[in-house]
Amino acid sequence: MQTIRIARLRPDAVLPTRKHPADAGLDVYAVKKVEIAPHSFTIVPTGVTVEIPAGFVGLLKPKGRSDHILGAGVVDAGYQGEILIKVANVTDQRLIFNHGDAVGQLVILPVITPEVEEVDAVGIHSEKSSRGGAGGIVTQHSGQ
Repeated sequence: MQTIRIARLRPDAVLPTRKHPADAGLDVYAVKKVEIAPHSFTIVPTGVTVEIPAGFVGLLKPKGRSDHILGAGVVDAGYQGEILIKVANVTDQRLIFNHGDAVGQLVILPVITPEVEEVDAVGIHSEKSSRGGAGGIVTQHSGQ
């Protein structure tokens, strides 16, 4: 993948950018002023939509020096809506994003989607692992 298609859903939206050409993530920006009370969360709109190609996923991650946490940051291939960023303010101070402020970064990674197969826990990978214990799926005991 050499390009990523991004569309503005609002004319005043700031397109995601990289500060440096080799950066893994694209900075994503608030499209309007949003205030988040201490120890609470809200959704920050970006005003953009991103076309994640099949075989890839977009992960929304906090910026390196952020004092906030991003939640539910998965943008699947095929999602066609606005990129909305759930931001948790874990500080004792009000957090304010103004229009054009970087909220987080979008990292696009390849994804593997194997089929799920249910198996019995007993006997799977029963040989000893290189760490000295049973490897793979093991039976959990409640300790009673």
